[in-house]
Amino acid sequence: MCSLAAEMSGTVAAALRSAASGPSADDAGDGVDLGALSYRDLKDRVVDLTGERARVEGEYLAALGELASRVGAQAAAHQLRELTRMNSAQARSESRLAQSLVEHDMAASLEPLKSGEIQTSHAKVIAREAPKKHRRSEEEFLELCRVYSSDTVARHPLAYASLEVYADLEAEANAAGLGPIDAELALQRHERSGSMRLGSDGMWHLFAKLDFISGRQVSAAIQAAVRSQRRRRADDDTGSDSGADGAEPTRAQLTADAISELIAGTANMRRANTSLMIIADYDTVNDRLANPRLDDGTPLSAQQLAEHTVDAKVLPAVFSADWSELALGRSRNASDAQRLVLAVRDGGCIGCEFTSEHTQSHHIEYFENGGLTDIGNLASMCEPCHKDLHQHERQIDTPPDGRPRLMPPEHDNSGPPARAPATARSP
Repeated sequence: MCSLAAEMSGTVAAALRSAASGPSADDAGDGVDLGALSYRDLKDRVVDLTGERARVEGEYLAALGELASRVGAQAAAHQLRELTRMNSAQARSESRLAQSLVEHDMAASLEPLKSGEIQTSHAKVIAREAPKKHRRSEEEFLELCRVYSSDTVARHPLAYASLEVYADLEAEANAAGLGPIDAELALQRHERSGSMRLGSDGMWHLFAKLDFISGRQVSAAIQAAVRSQRRRRADDDTGSDSGADGAEPTRAQLTADAISELIAGTANMRRANTSLMIIADYDTVNDRLANPRLDDGTPLSAQQLAEHTVDAKVLPAVFSADWSELALGRSRNASDAQRLVLAVRDGGCIGCEFTSEHTQSHHIEYFENGGLTDIGNLASMCEPCHKDLHQHERQIDTPPDGRPRLMPPEHDNSGPPARAPATARSP
């Protein structure tokens, strides 16, 4: 181990010296003036460089995995910290990821990473989930990762596509008195974790891994507390909560305050009511509820549906195929009922799929231009996507099924895009 560490030390040190001396003529780049590129050329360059970064990261994880398999992930992380000045958390995370890929013989995942077909975040999902019992195979995960973003793939790790595995799952679940979805919840509950540590920046860092039910409940409670803080600030003329520079707190700062209030409590805290939205379709043939799920599509079992609806408020509703019901005409803000329908229809932010408790109701045809507060003219958007839409004049596509989606930015190819006016319009 000492000999290998010394060898690595010399190799990495040489690489660092080479990097410090500046690029050579061969790798100095093409001297492109980024400011002169058209929007399309700039976009293509970013995509190409993303693929190149993935290739380098694939080579890096392969080498790091080999090192970790020889000296252990902790020792490899120590080398990264000492020789590259990488922070401890990143060094440990990357060393463990690389070691997992090598130990579970997942070389197949490194090849599409090197070619830019998938990203490192995909590799993390595969390394974490594929070795577990009754998860999809590495090959099945790779097929999903080539099509979907890593957070989408991570939401549904069970191998439902395999009838053989599903039968095995069902047999085990029946023996334990649990359905497959209940078994998944039990597994996530077993893998829950939390920590709070004093960071190197002198601030406390809070981290938690929660199951898909508890996580949505906590997320809803935090966002309700953020909204409560904003209302409280609007009612407070003193501005006592402003920062040292008098600026309004950011959403991230409000979220930190909300977490502190929810955990520690404060004298003036007004705890907001929260809810967990569960959707079920009514099966008219069998006269029962079917397909229970959260608004983001996460499936629930009949047992989970029963547990959470015993004391819940049940809202029966029938909507037209294009979701055009529940119109309020010229009312400025969407009603609570409309917000529920939007959560069901959109499944979260139409731009980035952030969960519904983080979203606002945006008027597709602006309210000041005569847009109505109708479901067909509303869309769920998180605050960052909402601001981006107004600042860059993004467009929203409204297909026949009534589920709007934020379109990617399109600009003339002749030069940089025109800047939006400094004052963004309200929704």
